Amino acid sequence: MSAAFRKALKSRQKDHKERSQPGFRKNLGLLEKKKDYKLRAEDFKKKRNTLNALRKKTLEKNPDEFYFKMTSTQLKDGAHVIKQKSEEVTDEQLKIMRTQDIKYVEMKRVAEAKKIERLKSELHLLDVQGKPLKQTHVLFGH
Repeated sequence: MSAAFRKALKSRQKDHKERSQPGFRKNLGLLEKKKDYKLRAEDFKKKRNTLNALRKKTLEKNPDEFYFKMTSTQLKDGAHVIKQKSEEVTDEQLKIMRTQDIKYVEMKRVAEAKKIERLKSELHLLDVQGKPLKQTHVLFGH
């Protein structure tokens, strides 16, 4: 038999399908198929390997190991909490911050005033009260 003929025969074969849950066993829930079992098994193995790696890491841990972050953390109720240093601000620093804030606000005020003036200059076709002027402006068509 040639290879092409064998391939042609294979294409006519019936696909294998897994059987469904028999009717009298429906009350037991979903029948686990191979793909479901494989997913569950892979997940179990992944979790088991992770736990084993963590156990191994804790067994091999050096008790004399030191990290500089250890000096700034504290253990409270089994959780690491970072100690916060209270920053003291001097009077001089406060004065500098206030003047910087005032300068920033003044700069923003001036910028907004310029923006208002620019927008007002574009409104030359409107009267001061907001009513349109009697049209004396000549518009040339094309």
